[in-house]
Amino acid sequence: MNQPDAGRTPRSLVESMNDAVRFRTIAVLVLLLATAILNGLRLAVSGDQSFADEPIGAPLVMGVLMLYQAITLLWLFKGRDHQKPLPTPWIYLNATIESAAPTALAFAVGLTSGTSLHVALLGPASHMYAIFLVLSILHVRFAVSCVAGVVATSGFGAVVIVSLMTDDTQVSEVLGLARSLEGLSAIFVLLTGIAAGMVAMRMRTYLESAASEAERRMRAEHDLQAAALVQQSLMPSESPVIPGFEIVGWNRPADETGGDYFDWVPLEDGRFAVCIADVTGHGLGPAMITCFCRAYARTALRVENRIAAAVTRLNAELVNDLGDGRFVTFAAVVITPDSDHILSTSAGHGPLLIHRHRNGTVEGFGADGLPLGLDGVDVEVEAVSHELADGDAFVLLTDGFFEWANHAGQQFGIKRLETALAKHGRATGHGLIDGLLQEVEAFADGTPQPDDLTAVVIRRTTTRNNGSRTR
Repeated sequence: MNQPDAGRTPRSLVESMNDAVRFRTIAVLVLLLATAILNGLRLAVSGDQSFADEPIGAPLVMGVLMLYQAITLLWLFKGRDHQKPLPTPWIYLNATIESAAPTALAFAVGLTSGTSLHVALLGPASHMYAIFLVLSILHVRFAVSCVAGVVATSGFGAVVIVSLMTDDTQVSEVLGLARSLEGLSAIFVLLTGIAAGMVAMRMRTYLESAASEAERRMRAEHDLQAAALVQQSLMPSESPVIPGFEIVGWNRPADETGGDYFDWVPLEDGRFAVCIADVTGHGLGPAMITCFCRAYARTALRVENRIAAAVTRLNAELVNDLGDGRFVTFAAVVITPDSDHILSTSAGHGPLLIHRHRNGTVEGFGADGLPLGLDGVDVEVEAVSHELADGDAFVLLTDGFFEWANHAGQQFGIKRLETALAKHGRATGHGLIDGLLQEVEAFADGTPQPDDLTAVVIRRTTTRNNGSRTR
C-alpha cells in the first residue's frame, strides 16, 4: 500500500506580508531606475543640460533614494528571518521616507536648477507621489497608506506654498489653470493615500483569510495522513503462512484514505478467513467505516461457527452504525490448510473469479446476497464450496478495477478483467496483481484513478494424490 506524501507547510500571513514588502521594494527600485534612464534619454535627445549643470540637485536625490532602496532590499533578503514580522517602526519610517522623496525631488529641481516649482511638479516628482502611494498598499496596513498619504499631501502642499512665496510666474501662464486648483490637487493626493489604505485593508483581510484557509487545509491534510497511517496499520503487512496456499493482498486508495480493506483472520479451529470489503465512496468517512467493519468482521468470524452466520452478525452490527445511503460490499473465504476445497460467501461483492491453471480459463461468480448495512434488510447468505487444483487462483477484487474508465468514458469492464486474468493468471500472486493493474492502467490511458483498488489472490499450491502430498 502506498505511503501518503508528506504535506507541505503553507505560507503564513507574516511570510506573505514580508514577500509583499520585498516585492514592492524591488518594484520601487526598478521604477526609480526606469525614471532615471528615461530622464537621461530625454536630456540626451533634447540637449537639456539643466541637471548636468546642477549635480547637487535631482540626480543627488534620485541617487540617494536608489541607494536607500538597494540597502533596504539587501536587508529584506539577507539580513533577517523571513518568518518574523518586519519591525513596525521601520515600516512607518520607510513609508514616510518614500512619500517624502517626491517632495525632495521637486525642491531639488525647482530650487537648484532655476526651474519653477510649478514646472518641477509637472516632472517625475508628480508621478512619484502616485507611485509611492500605490505601492504603499503592499505594506498591507491601512494606517501605513494613510500616513503615506498625509506625508505626500504635506510635501505637495509645502511645494505649493513655497512656490507661491518665491515664484512670480502665474500658474495660468504655466499650466493654464487657476491657482486654487493646486490646493484641490493636494486634497486628491490625500484621498489617494486613503484609497490606497482601504485597498491595503481589503488585501490584508484576503491574506488573513487565505492564511487561515491554508492552515485549516494543512491540519486537514495532517489528519488525513494520520488516518491513512492508522488504516494502513490495520491491513496485513505480511502474507499468512497457510500450508497448501499462497495468499497475497494489495491495496491502493484513490485518496489519502480509502473505503476498501482486506484482512485475514486465523480461526480457533485452525482454519483461516480471508476478507475483502468495499465501503461506498472513498476518503476519510469510508476509511473510518472500514476500521470498525474490520473489527466487527473479526469478532463475528471468530464467534460464529458458520461463515453465513458470521456475515449475518456482521450485517446486524453495521446497520446500527452506517448512515443513510451507505453500505458495504463484503466477501469472505474460509480456507482449511492442505484442503482442496475453500468456502466463499459474498454480500453484494462481485465478481469472484477463479483462474484454472490447467487450461487457463476463468470462472466468474456473482454475489450471493445483498450488501451489508442496508436498514431493514436481513442478509442471509450461504457459503459456496469451490475445489481448487494445484496452481488455481481464487481472486477477489473491488470494483475500482473494472469501473476505471478511459478518456472516452468506457469502463474497463468485467470481460476485459477476465481476459487480463487469463493472461496473467499463472504468475505469482504479486505478479498476477501487477499484471491486472498494468492492463487497467494501460486501458485508462492516464485518466485519474476514480476509486480505491484492492485485490486478494488465494492460490492453491499443494494437491493430494492417493494420500500423498506434492508441490
